[in-house]
This record gives sequence, structure tokens and C-alpha cells, in this order.
Amino acid sequence: MPQFDLYPNPNPESRKWAPIIVDLQHDMLSTLATRLMAPLVVSKPSGQPAIQRLNPVVSVEGQKYFLSTAEMASVPVRELSEPCGNLSAYRDDLMAAVDFLFTAV
Repeated sequence: MPQFDLYPNPNPESRKWAPIIVDLQHDMLSTLATRLMAPLVVSKPSGQPAIQRLNPVVSVEGQKYFLSTAEMASVPVRELSEPCGNLSAYRDDLMAAVDFLFTAV
């Protein structure tokens, strides 16, 4: 399972506001039964998220989303369907957001 692959959100309760989740876990750990995922939240036309470094904005098929880094969660692999995209192009921004969450640097 490649790092930064996108999946439809399997959780019906959060799917409305976060239709896509992104895999943040490194490929080397793909044998684990879970993946560390973060939701992509639909970006409002009114502007950027409050903490841009923590919540980088990405574009998926022309739609803007922000990574809700603080809402990362472990998701069982069995709940994931086929990937629907990949955010490798945003690698530096995504990893900086994770680093900021854990180190505030």
C-alpha cells in the first residue's frame, strides 16, 4: 500500500465532511493490519484553514481539501477499498504537517 494513496472514507459518519482519507504510513510497514490515515476535509471557498502548516491544502481532481492532521487515526486495511488517487506530489507539505503535530517545529 503506497504512502500517500487516497481512499474513499469508509466511515459513513464522517464521509460527508471528509469524503477522502490519505495513507500517511510508510510503505515499509505495509504488512501491518492497520494504516495511519488522515481525513481530507472539503475546503470552504471562504478561505484557508486556521493553521495552514498543520492543515495543508491539496487539490484532488480540481477540488480543494485540507489535511486534518490532528484527526489522524488507525484504519484497518480490511476497511479500505481500492485507492482513488495519490498525493505524493504534496509529500513535503504532508510530512511537515505530521512533524508539526508531533514536534511543533
